[in-house]
Amino acid sequence: MAPRAFVALDLETTGLDANADAIIEIGAVRIEQERVTATFSTLVNPGRRIPLRVQQLTGIRDEDVAVAPSLAMVLPELRAFVGPDVVAVVAHNAAFDLGFLRAAGVNFQRPALDTFELAGILLPGQPSYSLGELCRALAITLDDAHRALDDALATAELFVTLRQLLFSVPGPVIQTLHTAGVDSNWPPMLLIDEAWDRLGRQTQAPARTDLSELALQPAPLPLVPETLIRDGGPPLTPVPEAELLDFFAADGPLAAQFDGAFEARPGQVEMARLVLAALNDGEQMLLEAGTGVGKSLAYLLPAALWSLRNQRRVVIATNTIALQDQLIDKDIPQVQAMLQGADGGELHAALLKGRGQYLCVRRLHAWYQGRALAPQELSVLAKVLVWLPATTTGDVSELFLPSSGERAVWSQICSDAATCHPGRCGGPNRRDFYLDARRRADHTHLLVINHALLTVDIGNEGRALPRFSHLIIDEAHHLEDVTTDAQTHMVDWRVLDAQLARLALDGALFGQVATLALHHRDGPVQELLAQTAGSARRAQRALRHFAEQLHNFAVNHTDLRTDAGYAQRLALDGRMRSQPMWSQLEIEWEQSDAALGATVRRLTELTAHLAATGWREEALEGALLAELEGLAESLGELHGHTCAIINGPARGEQVRQVAWLEYTPNAGQESQTLLAAAPLYVGDVIGGTLVQRLRTCVLTGATLRSGADFRYIRERLGLWDAHADALPSPFDYRTSTLIYMPDDLPQPNHPSYQRAVDAAIIAAATAAGGRTMVLFTSYAHLRATAEGIRAPLDRQGITVLQHGSSSRRRLLREYRATERAVLLGTRSFWEGIDLPGEQLSVLVIVKLPFAVPSDPLVAARSAEFENSFMEYTLPDAILRFRQGFGRLIRRASDRGVVLLLDSRIWQKRYGQAFLEALPACTVRRASMANLGEEVDLWLNKE
Repeated sequence: MAPRAFVALDLETTGLDANADAIIEIGAVRIEQERVTATFSTLVNPGRRIPLRVQQLTGIRDEDVAVAPSLAMVLPELRAFVGPDVVAVVAHNAAFDLGFLRAAGVNFQRPALDTFELAGILLPGQPSYSLGELCRALAITLDDAHRALDDALATAELFVTLRQLLFSVPGPVIQTLHTAGVDSNWPPMLLIDEAWDRLGRQTQAPARTDLSELALQPAPLPLVPETLIRDGGPPLTPVPEAELLDFFAADGPLAAQFDGAFEARPGQVEMARLVLAALNDGEQMLLEAGTGVGKSLAYLLPAALWSLRNQRRVVIATNTIALQDQLIDKDIPQVQAMLQGADGGELHAALLKGRGQYLCVRRLHAWYQGRALAPQELSVLAKVLVWLPATTTGDVSELFLPSSGERAVWSQICSDAATCHPGRCGGPNRRDFYLDARRRADHTHLLVINHALLTVDIGNEGRALPRFSHLIIDEAHHLEDVTTDAQTHMVDWRVLDAQLARLALDGALFGQVATLALHHRDGPVQELLAQTAGSARRAQRALRHFAEQLHNFAVNHTDLRTDAGYAQRLALDGRMRSQPMWSQLEIEWEQSDAALGATVRRLTELTAHLAATGWREEALEGALLAELEGLAESLGELHGHTCAIINGPARGEQVRQVAWLEYTPNAGQESQTLLAAAPLYVGDVIGGTLVQRLRTCVLTGATLRSGADFRYIRERLGLWDAHADALPSPFDYRTSTLIYMPDDLPQPNHPSYQRAVDAAIIAAATAAGGRTMVLFTSYAHLRATAEGIRAPLDRQGITVLQHGSSSRRRLLREYRATERAVLLGTRSFWEGIDLPGEQLSVLVIVKLPFAVPSDPLVAARSAEFENSFMEYTLPDAILRFRQGFGRLIRRASDRGVVLLLDSRIWQKRYGQAFLEALPACTVRRASMANLGEEVDLWLNKE
């Protein structure tokens, strides 16, 4: 094959909208035989001012482009640079750059290869797929990021690297992708076909690839006593407290790991003692451990000792992936090292996630066989096949599937409770990684899971997890929200439409069933297939019409704003259901209800016939039958939930569910208006169904109290009988933390409040030299503040980083790498952020984090209390406030200022409750005029 020429290009623009913003710089490089042979670069006069945030990002100022050529003058040169011999254009996030060029009338009429997509395929498991991070990971030079030519050169080198990686992919993977992508217009097929040619084009039809042989074999299961795998066994043996305390001694195993730098933490020792007592005695416990206590080790060590002594499993549930990773990669290995040679043998630990996280090779093989795949499907197939020979877990978190469409594809190839079991998912092309993980979980002492899987186990009556009677729940303040989410039914019309589309006669599922029915000469199946497919088509039409009517209802409702850039909820309460427009919707639903119900009945008749004719006994037929049965169950559940939401509770029936309509402007027609319902209260599920069936349950976290006691979280989680203790942080907040409240600040509803907030942040950040994080309760307020402070801080050499402009992970990385910066964040930044030392010196809390009172779930739960503000709204806000406060002081040596900009704290009677919930700090109320000086004095105090 003759050498091919490619052109890599990059643009810098005034914004992100190709139809409203303008190009300010173009860079392009020509690639031939793996090297750059020519470059093209020019600034472009956009005919408008460049926004300050773009100037900060790119370094391109208005004066730089004032004498630059216009885009009309530049484009002919760019077209000439991309000559007729160029086979493809290369870009990172190609849709962005080519979208701007198309808006300017430029279409190169050749494939566009996106290094962002190619990296997602060929480099699974990267923490980030931004150009800068990929270059850093691959040691590619990128001297001046966000300048077009430098980015284009880096993109070219990245492309060359990725192309070479593709040529090293195992032959069976290339063969499978080449076969699956025949006649596809997916751009990467250009490179896959090239790799196929390098392997040597075969004229005969390719043999089937056994995908299971591509995967690494699972590690042997550890040999453990039967008591760990099954219930029963000898009576439990308490672990003496003295044995635990020996590990924390100055000459103990823990100190030995710190090479002389060990400092005993009394709070950690006390927490470990309490956890051991709960395990020994069989107790339920709420245990708050302040920042710096070292709670992970404080519960892991007693759990490990007790589990080894008794050969019984202890399950540890966390909310965040970050904490799971910390436990598995750092804390548990530390405990295992300390327990080397301990009684009970080797300590085994494992991580188990929800079933949908794991790949089923059997479902993957059945999914892509015998049909033409769309470009997005080919992209997912490529990602999975390249990753398959390298993964030991089959966990989707190791893949990069950023879009909802890709995640929808994953749902068709992951392990599935309805269709996957050891008898079916074994042998050629049939390995199920969830079953591997589940077997390993059976053989482990410490099993780490997340809150979501714990709630699934509750809903499945204990079938999702190995049997256990001892549980530690970390980050327990999230448990109510996670349990609520797990029991929330969301009706997304796009999902429902996709489910029905699987019943098309020419689709992958019904197509295979029809082929097998023809082989078995089963005439009734052909008729049932046709009837079910016809019913599904009618249901699709009816549901699309209803979704459109629901959308019109939302658009025309006075309580919803069509110009808002965020999701809005409308409660479907008695007042709403009494309106004539909603009554009309209920009438409209009747046709969809009948069509969907008929489809479920037809599909159920089909599965019953297949089961009666012996399909369950055959391998392929049994798998297809299970798939159909799972689909019938899923559609039936969706039908039932939708009916319940639309029709509401019967007259006189006790309300246990809160229903709402969710409207998101500017989304796709079918997905922008959803229906949802959530449980009014989950404390009976947590405190009753879960905790009461366990011998021991310890719920811990840094913020469990909303004042001096645990009353609020006891009520929310149904834990009135649990023992409760609080271990304060060991940090000296009085000397480390100044709480500053500008007492001349206007109230939040005052017209001059925004200007005052801007001025306060500017003064504090200037005094601190950046090193500031600002926490907001709304994106709208964040955006307004960003615009107000950006220019003044730019003149001080301080960069403003804004939540919403990039992912949280990337923003934190940029903040740490920028010497002088201010980071603006909303709700997800209120916790889980660790910026120790001089990375963060000033924390600004703009408003008290009260829940939105109009939210249907908040409003319905509030209505259950006599004094909803004092018993529900205020305690909830105090917990969130404490989480935000905890971002500042992360180490004993840290020092900083908390700036509170909500005057309700000192002007409203309830405001004192927020301050009383914090550790004893130095508190100062003074004027705005003194703010900068006070910050400077506190941070530089000797």
